[in-house]
Amino acid sequence: MTDKPQFVGKKVTIGELGKTQSGGTPSSKHPEFFNGSIPWIGTTALNGKFLGKNDAVKLITEEAVAKSATKIVPEKSIMVGIRVGVGKVAINAVPMCTSQDIVSIVGIDEASWNKEYISLALQYKAPLLAAQAQGATIAGITSKTLKAIEIPAIPINEQNRVVDILRKLENQVGFVRKQLCGLDALVKSRFVAQQQIEKLQMLYDSLAQEYFGD
Repeated sequence: MTDKPQFVGKKVTIGELGKTQSGGTPSSKHPEFFNGSIPWIGTTALNGKFLGKNDAVKLITEEAVAKSATKIVPEKSIMVGIRVGVGKVAINAVPMCTSQDIVSIVGIDEASWNKEYISLALQYKAPLLAAQAQGATIAGITSKTLKAIEIPAIPINEQNRVVDILRKLENQVGFVRKQLCGLDALVKSRFVAQQQIEKLQMLYDSLAQEYFGD
């Protein structure tokens, strides 16, 4: 691809981008904590894109927030799995709460940072995070490990271009996958579609390596 975003070599840590906020799980022993209006999610909901109220695993009450470890995460924060799905990422489109398996990055300066750029960078770093997971029963990472992850610091207009390029490739892969599901049993047709998916995925991986790799 031509006219690629320009990288100047400077990097910042996730910890420098904003504050981290942990989550918690309201006790099921208190029915008054549930059937409320506040979305609550676990790592299974983290989809690499945006989460809305319909993505909630449960809807909890204000009392649940007041009397448990869970906290309301401001909208457009970045949520990262630190246990049971280490490295999974999403951005909340509405205020919501999370389990203790998620750490949220809040207070990011939107004038300097495109949240999707950060999210894509973290998705690229997911294998690195997973490799650092520890634990006898449930492996996970600490918020300290997450905050130490570095991503390239580039002007926001360049970040926007990175997001545009990678999201377009993601959409192309998704479109071809849908086509593949709709194809009949003709081996040749399915083979051609699968080849196209693989080529697009290789291009995506190559660009992600160029944009976010060390």
